[in-house]
Amino acid sequence: MTASLYNSATGVQAPHCLHAIGIGRTGIAYVEALLRTGEVEDLLEDPRARFAAMVVDIGDQDIHIVKDYAGALVKRLEERGIPASRFQFQAIVLEMKDTESYFSGMNRTREYLKLEYPRYYWNPNYESYVPHDTKFPKPGEHFPRSIAKGLYANAYYDGDRPMHKALDQFVSHIEEATLPSMITVSFSLAGGTGSGIVVDLARHLATVKLGRRMPVIGVGQLPHSGDPALYKESPGLYTTLNELDCMLDDDKNAGVTTVWGDLYRSPFTGGFFVVNPEQSWQRLSSYTDTGNQKVRHEFKQLVTNRFVADSFMRFAVLDKSRVLFRSLRPTGFTGAPHETISSKSRNWTLFNVAKLTHPGVQVLPGQSGDVWDETLAQWTKFIATFDGLADSFETDFAELHIHCSRDMNLEKLTHNVKEAITGNYLMDTGSSLQVYHYEFFDALTSYCNVILPGVAKTDLAAFWNSQKNYDALNWKAKLAEHAWLIDLGPMISEPAIRFKGMAGECIWGCACWVVVPYDQLRGDVLPPANRKVIREDAIRKMTETVVATPQ
Repeated sequence: MTASLYNSATGVQAPHCLHAIGIGRTGIAYVEALLRTGEVEDLLEDPRARFAAMVVDIGDQDIHIVKDYAGALVKRLEERGIPASRFQFQAIVLEMKDTESYFSGMNRTREYLKLEYPRYYWNPNYESYVPHDTKFPKPGEHFPRSIAKGLYANAYYDGDRPMHKALDQFVSHIEEATLPSMITVSFSLAGGTGSGIVVDLARHLATVKLGRRMPVIGVGQLPHSGDPALYKESPGLYTTLNELDCMLDDDKNAGVTTVWGDLYRSPFTGGFFVVNPEQSWQRLSSYTDTGNQKVRHEFKQLVTNRFVADSFMRFAVLDKSRVLFRSLRPTGFTGAPHETISSKSRNWTLFNVAKLTHPGVQVLPGQSGDVWDETLAQWTKFIATFDGLADSFETDFAELHIHCSRDMNLEKLTHNVKEAITGNYLMDTGSSLQVYHYEFFDALTSYCNVILPGVAKTDLAAFWNSQKNYDALNWKAKLAEHAWLIDLGPMISEPAIRFKGMAGECIWGCACWVVVPYDQLRGDVLPPANRKVIREDAIRKMTETVVATPQ
């Protein structure tokens, strides 16, 4: 039977190769998770398959472990007689050598942009978007988004161009596959390194290197309440969400490309997941306050982030990534072109890792089933408490992936989870719920991946919290939290100077701007109530052109 990309009536859906890029500490954890899973090597038994993985960070302090996992995967492939050439791993370390070399590259930005973007206006007022009196952090410390962007730009454009070469090698390996491919690009929404680098790396990957031929899927993780204040109160989270909004929302993105060209079309051709780790953090940190508090806290952070990354990547490779491909269809990113209708400002998808039980926390092995049922019911009710969404959010579709051991009451657990999702998220009419079940290998752990399409940035509580922190900054500090387009001039999260009502203040005081209403960017004007409204409006406009069939 012929394999079909879209699972047509005449064939079965084709398996997909999943490739991964992780940026910064958080993004690297997602690549680690994929290297640990056996599904990748199972896929690589197929001679048509390939697997490319890349990690990028400032300094190598968080790269050693992922290198070890890559080496272990090579050994496992050799033990199974699978050619190691089907797997490629690259670790790119961006280094801050000295300020002189950093600004030497930054001062040539106009030359680089002119090569990449023929319509680029050679601005005589150009200055480095990172001020020369900036105090630079050390590797392992927090890097503001603008500095991280500059380090990536120098590595991509200047000298031996290591980032340019690395992306070429990454794409070359992917193109050896004769199965369809998807690529995840993972990073922290609140961290400076990941969110500062991803805006250009994703653009170069999706648009320049791939020519928009493969789904590139953004995976941005929100901070949780146990993170350091630097991240959970990050003002850069606000600018990051605004920049992503101007990529994902077709209307806003059209406003950007009108001024700056098609190179700035959304690079996330396969959609964007916002990963919420809050319930996983709450589940682990509740009832566990013994021991050295500092050590305990750091351990809980590590376990939470690893569990969330593992949960997402286990989902991403299910059934050779067919499940991931199908999950993106309702969002309009992997459907056949004729069936795709954009959700515009509601093009985000929440991936909520709702952990329900944790080994040795609150309930213990051997306790009666009633105790387990009570605990599962309690934490199922917490799904809506720790989802990070506004109470007003609603959608027409939800997908649940329930993981538990065979000893747990699956029927009762499923009933409770469905009841929680239906009561808190689904619209009263015209909505649907898809549920999948899996046996988890740890008899003491259960969790549910709740997938909710149709999210807007203004549905995220983190958006409003970070907006307040951003507004409290002075101008120079605000500049440091921008990344996308600042090499061209506009600070998207500030109002345009010369175009009233538009966004994009020019950092050099000239006429740079983007055709995006500033009140929509700030959230003063909210998006439509749900994605169903957006889609019905699009269908109504299309049907206005329908011509009656002659009698």
